[in-house]
Amino acid sequence: MTVDLLRTCRYKMNRNRSIGIGKQKQQVMPYLSAQVEQALGWLLYSSVFISCCGFSLTVETYLLAKVPVSLPMAVFVFLATLFTYNLSSVQSMVRHPLQQADMQSPSWAQRHKKGMAILGLAAIGAAACLYFSYHLKINVWIMLHLAIISIGYTVPMVVYKSRKIRPLRSVPLLKVFLIAYVWAVVTALFPLMDAGLQVWDTQALLLFARRFLFILALALLFDIRDYTYDRTTSTLTFPGLLGVRKTKLLSLSLLLVYGVISVNAESGLVQPALIASTAGAAMVVLFSSEHKPRLYYALLADGAMLLHAGLIYLTLR
Repeated sequence: MTVDLLRTCRYKMNRNRSIGIGKQKQQVMPYLSAQVEQALGWLLYSSVFISCCGFSLTVETYLLAKVPVSLPMAVFVFLATLFTYNLSSVQSMVRHPLQQADMQSPSWAQRHKKGMAILGLAAIGAAACLYFSYHLKINVWIMLHLAIISIGYTVPMVVYKSRKIRPLRSVPLLKVFLIAYVWAVVTALFPLMDAGLQVWDTQALLLFARRFLFILALALLFDIRDYTYDRTTSTLTFPGLLGVRKTKLLSLSLLLVYGVISVNAESGLVQPALIASTAGAAMVVLFSSEHKPRLYYALLADGAMLLHAGLIYLTLR
């Protein structure tokens, strides 16, 4: 009986192959894999994912400050982040509008540079419309100096005798501090301004300092990611100065300081949420190295911000 059953199974399998079922599966699976890869690429490498992180941290600030959440402000931060992170593609397309995408490049960004530039321009246009339509209360001078930092971070400027100044991200050891500063101002102080709170108040400055420490700890991971590349371009970063191991220790130390300050500043169920999110970020730091794929940093290092905001949201919603 067992032999008959085996023969029947073999017959059905052979019949399925003969009518093309096996071939259809072989055709469908690569197609689905390509579609998933394409969707994941646009989510992560077009900066939509990290812009969602900016959105979520903005909402978190409203919740921690115990004021109503302004969705227009959160969306404004999302759009501003999307523009800033695609600014290099915008710059490239403005300078060389007729250039063709290098479809053979292993870099996703190089293959989709035009699409990222269009996305960035659409984002800044939508952000401007949102700003004026909802009369967002953001200090113009603060916003202007952040714009100068963001543009200078990516775009070299032309000075005397056509000599180019290197972009700010190439200045030794400066990159991580700029990233932490801009993120802290945008996701911590912008929502407080829009809510009508005093940003020079002690609690507001403390929230700014906490956000700065958290982002700075994560920003160091991207120095670790780019360690090999930065050595080839002679750019001094913390891994180049201290080594990868000590840079990870520095990042963990910043997270420890952040955790202690944050737990003492909050109460109730927010405290375990802060501890859990800080521990999650610490795990990402521990397993980081210059040999990890870019996906590790794009998904987990940036995702630590989303985890942080998500736990606070679940606690205070």
